[in-house]
Amino acid sequence: MAILNQTKQKTMKIVGLIGEPAAGKSTVFRKFIATLGSYSVQKEGLVTYTLFHDDNVIVAGIYDEQVFSGTDRLSKGCGPKYREWIARHNANPEWDDWSFYFEGERFSNSKFFDFFRDECSDVTIYYLNADEETLNERNANRSNQNSSWRKGMATRMRNLREGYPVKIVEQGFTLR
Repeated sequence: MAILNQTKQKTMKIVGLIGEPAAGKSTVFRKFIATLGSYSVQKEGLVTYTLFHDDNVIVAGIYDEQVFSGTDRLSKGCGPKYREWIARHNANPEWDDWSFYFEGERFSNSKFFDFFRDECSDVTIYYLNADEETLNERNANRSNQNSSWRKGMATRMRNLREGYPVKIVEQGFTLR
């Protein structure tokens, strides 16, 4: 389900995965990345991404074996720089056949979703649903995420889910 006006000029495909903390977003991304070919990590100021050359895929963040990888390690202030980066690449036809993938909290806000709606022609956002037992089990391993923060993030994700067209997916979901 695209969240955009399809009459816009063609841009990079944008694919996002949002959900409550510990829903399994990074796990879905690690599995997705494992299906891709050769890559290089690129850093342009606050913008860090993994470029999968053979697949025409760009993934925000770095995915490695650390507990918090992917976009969790990006600066909390990276949003405006990523929006500038996406806008600059969308203006370049060489990137039309590329797809930009993101997950997590750094991109899960109304500023990004409004930007995607207004500036991009092909956007799909998925909301990864997780039951309470799964969330509690996975949150037990995250000592630096207190319950107040998790509750606030859960509310923010539900508000995005209700305020923008997203596809709700369940555990076991795979990208591509």
